[in-house]
Amino acid sequence: MRTVILRMFTLILITGTLLWFRSSSSAFPQDVDTLLKESWLYYKQRFMVNNERVSSNNYGGTITEGQSYALLKAVWMDDRKTFDKTWNWTQKHMANPDSHLLGWHWGKKENGQFGLISHHNATDGDQDIAYALLLAGEKWKHDNYIQDAQKLITDLWRFNVSEVQGKYYLNPGTWEGFYQGYLSINPSYFAPYVYRKFAEYDIPHRKGWLELADNIYPTLAACSNLTAQRLPPNWCAVDYNTGQIIYSDHQGKGSRDFSYDAYRVFWRMAMDAKAGSPEALAYLQSHQALLKLSNNHHQLADGYTWQGEPLDLSSNGFILSAAMAQAHALDPKNPMAIYRHYLQPHYHSDGYWFNRYNDYLHSVIWLHLYTLRN
Repeated sequence: MRTVILRMFTLILITGTLLWFRSSSSAFPQDVDTLLKESWLYYKQRFMVNNERVSSNNYGGTITEGQSYALLKAVWMDDRKTFDKTWNWTQKHMANPDSHLLGWHWGKKENGQFGLISHHNATDGDQDIAYALLLAGEKWKHDNYIQDAQKLITDLWRFNVSEVQGKYYLNPGTWEGFYQGYLSINPSYFAPYVYRKFAEYDIPHRKGWLELADNIYPTLAACSNLTAQRLPPNWCAVDYNTGQIIYSDHQGKGSRDFSYDAYRVFWRMAMDAKAGSPEALAYLQSHQALLKLSNNHHQLADGYTWQGEPLDLSSNGFILSAAMAQAHALDPKNPMAIYRHYLQPHYHSDGYWFNRYNDYLHSVIWLHLYTLRN
């Protein structure tokens, strides 16, 4: 009798363990690729309309930044069908009649009709779309993608790069407010690995793109060094007369803080380090406030003021993913251990982190997670 009971108990224990393991494996994938694929499927289902445009919960309608993230994810996930649908929709609905750049915001206008709300471009969206097109052209051997990218790149150089005191800087877009008194710049747009790729295809401006890429690092360091924690601010600026890096307050409250925009600096620099840039790795090594704050306090705020004070004491996915990508770039031996430390407790088996409704949060986490991929 005891033997039967023992066997039954053992069977129950093993079955329970297997069920727990299966549930745990489903909730927490054991490799980066599985996480990326699972969360990409969720993103398409939850945040995209007909797998062709991203519905922005922050702005309403669709913005080029969201389209660029969808295109990058699609090419990296080898999802050509979604890539084609997304690019075709973007070309049709967000094209700018005055250039090959894209209007940054599409949605419901004041007259009740749907269309471009703003013809001004946002440089990050256009540059990432052009980059995704080049990657797609190389991956799928399709020249039309390359040709579309080259048109974008030509006008990116024409409208979104400025020379100040003999150095090239990336403009944030074509809105005239970015140029009043000084040149406003957004550090989270800086992507040297993108400009080096552009240099391969835009031969007339090859030298300029490479110089822009090289100037990113001292500019980013100067912007970051403006703040007490040496964290990059959401916005900074270049003084036209001196070339000095200064604060930019044209974008309103929070411009000087490390928060909503600046999280993406660590994705960009981790991508650049992944591409082999020693300068990007040096930036991550010398600006370690996130890692130090995490180690000292076992918690990160959701952002920090330019004076170094926490904006809120609750960590969020934006800042945790930035710290994760930096930690991995500095020590890439065990990506899943780093992921488990920072983000695994906040992952839901459906394929999202923290909450179901924020497409920007999902993309920021996903893009930082991509830097962990071998």
